[in-house]
Amino acid sequence: TGIYDDFLSLSGLGDLIFMELTRKELTGMRWEEVWDLSLRIRNLFIRTPLPERIRLELGPVLEERFRGISTVVRSSSPSEDSSGASFAGLHESFVNIKGTERIMEKIKLVWASLWSDGALLYRRELGLDVRKSSMAVVVQEIVNGERSGVFFTKDPGGRDRSVLEAVWGLNQGLVDGTVEPDRWFLSRKDGQILSHHRPLSRDVMILPMGRGTGKSIVPPEKASSPPLEEDDIARVRTMAMKAEELFGFPQDVEWTWR
Repeated sequence: TGIYDDFLSLSGLGDLIFMELTRKELTGMRWEEVWDLSLRIRNLFIRTPLPERIRLELGPVLEERFRGISTVVRSSSPSEDSSGASFAGLHESFVNIKGTERIMEKIKLVWASLWSDGALLYRRELGLDVRKSSMAVVVQEIVNGERSGVFFTKDPGGRDRSVLEAVWGLNQGLVDGTVEPDRWFLSRKDGQILSHHRPLSRDVMILPMGRGTGKSIVPPEKASSPPLEEDDIARVRTMAMKAEELFGFPQDVEWTWR
């Protein structure tokens, strides 16, 4: 978050955002006003170049680590996915990004997504002070997974069970809702499979393409079967439950399998 804070102070953007937020209390705004506020602030991010000091600090690190490597540039706001709230899907992430200049461009867009109308409304609902919002960004080498998914160590619906979702290809299709997953409900106690819900179709998957990602047809031999078998399910569950033990409360863990 330090780089984000430096960007606001060095560019003067922090003062402009403060001015926008003091026009009217967020709690008293209609949705249309929140949307308009969000648009103005995000446009400030798009129009404001990275200060030279930040470019000099960030550029060589990215160049050394990710030269010639495809990456995922993803949000990691300190308020995301705490024990009391999940911000999944509210902030931007960008898949299959290559080159230092493009990575830095996407980092700035991730910062801007902290101020989306959805993120502002959710923070208002939770009673969080948007003026104290900050954003870290994770840059990761992309893993071109053959199959991917999410494991919820505790059902988000409140029932005392775990939920596993899996798709062929990258996780992006599952997370953004364009690809329907296979879904299993498991016993939290011992991992026993309680039920398996099959999608209407497994015909489409998301893969890295060009300067981003795109849809691809799942080969018939894969489409006829779920992405995971019972032994695979057990391995994913073991990983996710270790994360729950480490953090001390239920987790939703994204995973991919080469």
